[in-house]
Amino acid sequence: MRYSLDQKAETHKHIVKTASTEFRKHGVNGIGVAQLMKNAGMTHGGFYAHFDSKDALIAEAVDAAFDQTMDFLEKAAATAPAQGRKEAIVNAYVSKKHRDNPGSGCAIAALGTDVSRLDAKTRRRFEARITSLVELIEGDDDTTSRKDAIVTLAAMVGGIVLARAVRSEALSTEIVEALQTSL
Repeated sequence: MRYSLDQKAETHKHIVKTASTEFRKHGVNGIGVAQLMKNAGMTHGGFYAHFDSKDALIAEAVDAAFDQTMDFLEKAAATAPAQGRKEAIVNAYVSKKHRDNPGSGCAIAALGTDVSRLDAKTRRRFEARITSLVELIEGDDDTTSRKDAIVTLAAMVGGIVLARAVRSEALSTEIVEALQTSL
Protein backbone atom coordinates (compact mmCIF):
# COMPACT_ATOMS: atom_id res chain seq x y z
CA MET A 1 0.00 0.00 0.00
CA ARG A 2 1.41 3.37 -0.99
CA TYR A 3 1.17 6.33 1.34
CA SER A 4 0.47 9.87 0.26
CA LEU A 5 3.20 12.46 0.63
CA ASP A 6 1.23 14.01 3.50
CA GLN A 7 1.07 10.67 5.31
CA LYS A 8 4.78 10.12 4.75
CA ALA A 9 5.57 13.60 6.12
CA GLU A 10 3.39 13.00 9.19
CA THR A 11 5.03 9.62 9.79
CA HIS A 12 8.45 11.22 9.45
CA LYS A 13 7.52 13.90 12.01
CA HIS A 14 6.21 11.24 14.37
CA ILE A 15 9.44 9.25 14.16
CA VAL A 16 11.52 12.39 14.79
CA LYS A 17 9.36 13.37 17.77
CA THR A 18 9.63 9.88 19.25
CA ALA A 19 13.39 9.79 18.66
CA SER A 20 13.81 13.23 20.18
CA THR A 21 12.19 12.04 23.39
CA GLU A 22 13.90 8.65 23.46
CA PHE A 23 17.40 10.01 22.73
CA ARG A 24 17.04 12.55 25.54
CA LYS A 25 15.89 9.78 27.92
CA HIS A 26 18.45 7.13 26.95
CA GLY A 27 21.25 8.87 25.04
CA VAL A 28 21.97 8.40 21.35
CA ASN A 29 23.73 5.10 21.98
CA GLY A 30 21.29 3.96 24.65
CA ILE A 31 18.57 3.05 22.19
CA GLY A 32 18.75 1.43 18.78
CA VAL A 33 16.79 2.03 15.62
CA ALA A 34 14.67 -1.10 16.09
CA GLN A 35 13.52 -0.03 19.55
CA LEU A 36 12.93 3.57 18.41
CA MET A 37 10.72 2.39 15.60
CA LYS A 38 8.87 0.03 17.95
CA ASN A 39 8.30 2.92 20.38
CA ALA A 40 6.96 4.95 17.46
CA GLY A 41 4.54 2.11 16.70
CA MET A 42 6.28 1.07 13.49
CA THR A 43 8.49 -1.68 12.19
CA HIS A 44 12.24 -1.41 11.86
CA GLY A 45 11.97 -1.95 8.11
CA GLY A 46 10.25 1.39 7.56
CA PHE A 47 13.15 3.38 8.99
CA TYR A 48 15.11 3.66 5.75
CA ALA A 49 12.10 4.99 3.88
CA HIS A 50 12.55 8.11 6.01
CA PHE A 51 16.25 8.35 6.93
CA ASP A 52 19.57 7.49 5.34
CA SER A 53 21.12 6.60 8.69
CA LYS A 54 20.72 6.79 12.44
CA ASP A 55 22.95 9.89 12.34
CA ALA A 56 20.44 11.62 10.05
CA LEU A 57 17.67 10.84 12.53
CA ILE A 58 19.81 12.05 15.44
CA ALA A 59 20.38 15.40 13.72
CA GLU A 60 16.65 15.92 13.15
CA ALA A 61 15.78 14.72 16.66
CA VAL A 62 18.27 17.15 18.19
CA ASP A 63 16.74 19.98 16.15
CA ALA A 64 13.28 18.98 17.37
CA ALA A 65 14.49 18.95 20.98
CA PHE A 66 16.01 22.42 20.59
CA ASP A 67 12.83 23.72 18.97
CA GLN A 68 10.86 22.49 21.97
CA THR A 69 13.31 24.07 24.45
CA MET A 70 13.49 27.37 22.57
CA ASP A 71 9.71 27.59 22.38
CA PHE A 72 9.40 26.94 26.11
CA LEU A 73 12.09 29.47 27.07
CA GLU A 74 10.85 32.11 24.61
CA LYS A 75 7.41 31.88 26.21
CA ALA A 76 8.94 32.23 29.67
CA ALA A 77 10.89 35.30 28.53
CA ALA A 78 7.87 36.84 26.80
CA THR A 79 5.74 36.71 29.93
CA ALA A 80 8.35 38.45 32.09
CA PRO A 81 9.01 42.18 32.31
CA ALA A 82 12.15 43.31 30.45
CA GLN A 83 14.23 43.44 33.64
CA GLY A 84 13.13 39.93 34.61
CA ARG A 85 13.69 38.12 31.29
CA LYS A 86 16.91 36.38 32.26
CA GLU A 87 15.51 35.34 35.64
CA ALA A 88 12.39 33.94 33.97
CA ILE A 89 14.51 31.91 31.55
CA VAL A 90 16.71 30.58 34.36
CA ASN A 91 13.72 29.64 36.54
CA ALA A 92 11.96 27.92 33.64
CA TYR A 93 15.07 25.94 32.74
CA VAL A 94 16.45 25.17 36.20
CA SER A 95 13.41 23.51 37.71
CA LYS A 96 12.40 20.24 39.31
CA LYS A 97 10.11 19.59 36.34
CA HIS A 98 13.01 19.89 33.87
CA ARG A 99 15.26 17.83 36.12
CA ASP A 100 12.69 15.05 36.40
CA ASN A 101 11.74 14.88 32.72
CA PRO A 102 14.84 14.55 30.53
CA GLY A 103 12.77 13.17 27.65
CA SER A 104 11.08 16.54 27.22
CA GLY A 105 13.99 18.67 28.40
CA CYS A 106 16.92 20.44 26.84
CA ALA A 107 19.09 18.55 24.38
CA ILE A 108 22.25 20.12 25.77
CA ALA A 109 21.76 18.72 29.28
CA ALA A 110 20.61 15.34 27.98
CA LEU A 111 22.88 14.84 24.97
CA GLY A 112 25.82 17.23 25.22
CA THR A 113 28.45 14.57 25.79
CA ASP A 114 26.89 12.27 23.17
CA VAL A 115 26.89 14.99 20.52
CA SER A 116 30.57 15.70 21.09
CA ARG A 117 31.23 12.21 19.66
CA LEU A 118 28.97 12.51 16.61
CA ASP A 119 29.70 13.61 13.07
CA ALA A 120 30.83 17.17 12.30
CA LYS A 121 27.56 18.09 10.59
CA THR A 122 25.49 17.25 13.68
CA ARG A 123 27.96 19.06 15.95
CA ARG A 124 27.72 22.19 13.77
CA ARG A 125 23.92 22.08 14.00
CA PHE A 126 24.16 21.62 17.75
CA GLU A 127 26.54 24.58 18.01
CA ALA A 128 24.18 26.80 16.03
CA ARG A 129 21.37 25.91 18.40
CA ILE A 130 23.55 26.64 21.45
CA THR A 131 24.28 30.03 19.92
CA SER A 132 20.53 30.63 19.64
CA LEU A 133 20.10 29.88 23.34
CA VAL A 134 22.96 32.23 24.24
CA GLU A 135 21.31 34.95 22.15
CA LEU A 136 17.95 34.34 23.84
CA ILE A 137 19.52 34.72 27.28
CA GLU A 138 21.51 37.73 26.12
CA GLY A 139 18.36 39.42 24.87
CA ASP A 140 18.40 42.69 23.03
CA ASP A 141 18.11 45.11 25.94
CA ASP A 142 21.87 45.45 26.55
CA THR A 143 21.55 44.44 30.23
CA THR A 144 23.13 41.01 29.73
CA SER A 145 26.49 40.68 28.01
CA ARG A 146 27.28 37.78 25.71
CA LYS A 147 29.87 36.57 28.23
CA ASP A 148 27.27 36.65 31.01
CA ALA A 149 24.78 34.80 28.78
CA ILE A 150 27.35 32.06 28.08
CA VAL A 151 28.15 31.71 31.80
CA THR A 152 24.43 31.60 32.60
CA LEU A 153 23.74 28.91 30.00
CA ALA A 154 26.71 26.85 31.20
CA ALA A 155 25.48 27.10 34.81
CA MET A 156 21.92 26.22 33.82
CA VAL A 157 22.99 23.14 31.85
CA GLY A 158 25.56 22.08 34.43
CA GLY A 159 23.02 22.52 37.20
CA ILE A 160 20.49 20.25 35.52
CA VAL A 161 23.19 17.66 34.78
CA LEU A 162 24.32 17.71 38.42
CA ALA A 163 20.78 17.65 39.79
CA ARG A 164 20.03 14.58 37.65
CA ALA A 165 23.29 12.85 38.53
CA VAL A 166 23.10 12.83 42.32
CA ARG A 167 21.18 10.14 44.15
CA SER A 168 20.04 12.30 47.03
CA GLU A 169 16.72 14.03 46.38
CA ALA A 170 17.66 16.62 48.99
CA LEU A 171 20.96 17.50 47.30
CA SER A 172 19.32 17.50 43.87
CA THR A 173 16.68 19.96 45.05
CA GLU A 174 19.36 22.03 46.78
CA ILE A 175 21.26 22.32 43.47
CA VAL A 176 18.13 23.45 41.60
CA GLU A 177 17.17 25.97 44.26
CA ALA A 178 20.73 27.34 44.57
CA LEU A 179 20.87 28.05 40.85
CA GLN A 180 17.43 29.65 40.81
CA THR A 181 18.51 32.15 43.44
CA SER A 182 22.08 32.69 42.21
CA LEU A 183 21.85 33.31 38.48
